[in-house]
Amino acid sequence: MDKGDVFSILAALIIVSVLALAIRPPVAEAGPEIPKIPTPTPTVTPAPTPAMPPEPIRLSYTTNVWSYPICHLPDNLTKYGGSDPPWRRGTQEIIPFAYIEEGRGGITEAFHVPYAVWRLNCSVSSTIRPAAAHFRMALVDLESGTIVEGADMHYPGGIIKNVERGGKDFYLIVSVDDVDSYRITLETLPEYYDNPLG
Repeated sequence: MDKGDVFSILAALIIVSVLALAIRPPVAEAGPEIPKIPTPTPTVTPAPTPAMPPEPIRLSYTTNVWSYPICHLPDNLTKYGGSDPPWRRGTQEIIPFAYIEEGRGGITEAFHVPYAVWRLNCSVSSTIRPAAAHFRMALVDLESGTIVEGADMHYPGGIIKNVERGGKDFYLIVSVDDVDSYRITLETLPEYYDNPLG
């Protein structure tokens, strides 16, 4: 290749570069930025969680027993029968709303039950002298002094008493002999819990 050819090629490249710079399109000014439209994210509505019932209220004994209509258990509580059949409701939950847990007898403070159907679920424990264990209980309507339900149980174990009277005030009279401890749980079903009588 001749020296003149190299200079011709080099001169041509310089001319093309100068022309490219001279006729280059102007740089666009930055205008307002176009806002991005957010893509909507699908909202998932959470499944409603069932309201959890509050913790059961603990009942305690009262010292003001003389203001109650009756203060003593009748001699014969066996007339109220034995244990009622348990509720068999499939997977339906039983809701405890009050309880008393003691090792001695007494008279409870008055309590209100706003449910049309409920039950007393009693369990008795005796380890020292189980053959001599004796548990007696009466549910009393505070206003009238009527015994609504009663239980008379010898030996440890359990008894259930179904009650179909609500919207009233009640109290319990309990007597125990040779019993280590007992628990009476007041329970109802969801359909009554969700629709109280008042």
